[in-house]
Amino acid sequence: AGFLAAGGPISCTTLTFTCLGTALCASSAATFNQLFEISRDAKMKRTRNRPLPQKIVTPQFATSLGIMTGCSGTALLLQSSADPTVAMLGAGNIALYAGLYTFLKPRSEMNTWVGAVVGAIPPVMGWTAAGGSPFDIESILLGSTLFLWQFPHFFALNWMHRVDYSRGGFKMISCNDPNGDRTANVIMKYAIYLSAIPFVSSALDVTSSMFAVEGILLNGYALVVAKKFYDERSNGNARKVFLTSLWYLPSLLMLFILHSKTWDKDNDKVEDGHLRTALLDTIISVKNFGRERCLHEVIIHHENEE
Repeated sequence: AGFLAAGGPISCTTLTFTCLGTALCASSAATFNQLFEISRDAKMKRTRNRPLPQKIVTPQFATSLGIMTGCSGTALLLQSSADPTVAMLGAGNIALYAGLYTFLKPRSEMNTWVGAVVGAIPPVMGWTAAGGSPFDIESILLGSTLFLWQFPHFFALNWMHRVDYSRGGFKMISCNDPNGDRTANVIMKYAIYLSAIPFVSSALDVTSSMFAVEGILLNGYALVVAKKFYDERSNGNARKVFLTSLWYLPSLLMLFILHSKTWDKDNDKVEDGHLRTALLDTIISVKNFGRERCLHEVIIHHENEE
């Protein structure tokens, strides 16, 4: 999402290397995480069938796999961009997830916040690989979106599996929240924070105002689902929050890319590749389709013509 949101010339090689490098770094982080948590995973129903607890693979093999995927992923990221920041972020995310996050899971409820930072980094990597800076406002908005989204997503999951997490000895809010008050408050609070992203993005002129309008519908539904769990802390309502989060994130990122103003910048000054041209044509077609059917877009289009 970060790479495509940049709106600049799209190199298929750079995009491929960035995606593969990011995936390999994520694989490395997950491998080391599971390597350090073999005994805890063996106690939990949802993780006891993983290869390490089941002794399908040895710790030595897992260690080799983690090193190999981490090194190859970082190498690909280094090749994907002239900016070594991308590779540094990839390697740093491995250390943060397999290191601090894994260390905190059985020790502090703050582990989820550290994990949310890990999840916020990939779109920043994509934006940077496409030629931007990690400190660009677009990059910060994308990272913030991923950071905020993870709390309704993971706390709903934590609530559904709170007994299992307790069995594994992990320090999750849901494990110390018999009535669900704290869990519901966090889910509701971060759902509200997340709903502000389209308005902030439009106010900062990163996206068109249509992103804010469409965000009302998307976030309105997400807030209703979060409110249901807030009112009744059942596993069923938690599952609705979790399932909603699965389609909510790609929908929001798609709208961000669609309404990003980076696609409107210097289009006549760039030698576009076939991929960028195809994406730009698709975005223009979708926008035109919306203008023909949406009162808000019709009004704005009419004002622009005047």
